[in-house]
Amino acid sequence: MRTTSQDASSREVHMSEVQTKVAKAESTQAAAKLYRNDGNGADRSDGNPPSLRSLREEAEIYAISRTLEYTGWNRRRAAQLLSISYRGILYKIRQHNLTPRPRGQAEAVGVGEILKADSQG
Repeated sequence: MRTTSQDASSREVHMSEVQTKVAKAESTQAAAKLYRNDGNGADRSDGNPPSLRSLREEAEIYAISRTLEYTGWNRRRAAQLLSISYRGILYKIRQHNLTPRPRGQAEAVGVGEILKADSQG
């Protein structure tokens, strides 16, 4: 029989796997979006790929915001799940101007759809 700490550890490992899949799927979508335009709606008609820095920043914003949503904006818990310091997550929240989403506001693509697409592809 599993103990409570084993169950919690198992959930954390599973959450880590989910976050990795979601981040990969989202970074692929973000890369495609950035390749098509510069994020401000301007076309990239020159065909240059997005910079590594912009892709990294998009992935970082996504991972932090999704983890904050998952934890109900419990910043200590989110920092722990992301394996960064509490001060580090506070810095990143301010750096990227992240704010909690108003209650009831849905996201365009849900985590389930991303995971479903990832498992099929």
